[in-house]
Amino acid sequence: MTRILFALLLFVTAVAQATILPRVNPISVSPDFILVMLFLWSSSHGMRESLGWIFFTGILLDVLTLDSFGSNALALMVVVLLSGSGGQRFFQFNLVIPIVMVFGATVVHGAVLCVLRDAPLGLWIVFQGAVHAILLPVLLVITRLFSR
Repeated sequence: MTRILFALLLFVTAVAQATILPRVNPISVSPDFILVMLFLWSSSHGMRESLGWIFFTGILLDVLTLDSFGSNALALMVVVLLSGSGGQRFFQFNLVIPIVMVFGATVVHGAVLCVLRDAPLGLWIVFQGAVHAILLPVLLVITRLFSR
């Protein structure tokens, strides 16, 4: 049941993030909720399962944003590799390490997407990493409340 709810949440978040959020957000840096959700899922459920999630989510994002096929899945691979390498016990005791890891994963994710889209790298990647570092503890508390 948890996986079905997570799939539904990923789908709704991807659609909202690709269609609604760019129109509503007044600044150029917007949070990537998919990235943070997959980071948290991978840290608690492992890399093997998360690789399937990034494949389907990446393809969905490619279709919604009209990116080249597989570019979002390839960029999200970095997120799963960083978060899945820590393990679940690693994230339970200290909150600073996951925040630093999601910041690093965001910067690398943004750099990979810029290379794949043939876009210039910018300072916005660092600002987006800071937004995700702020967003991670909030989503971590919410996921721990729902997992009880």
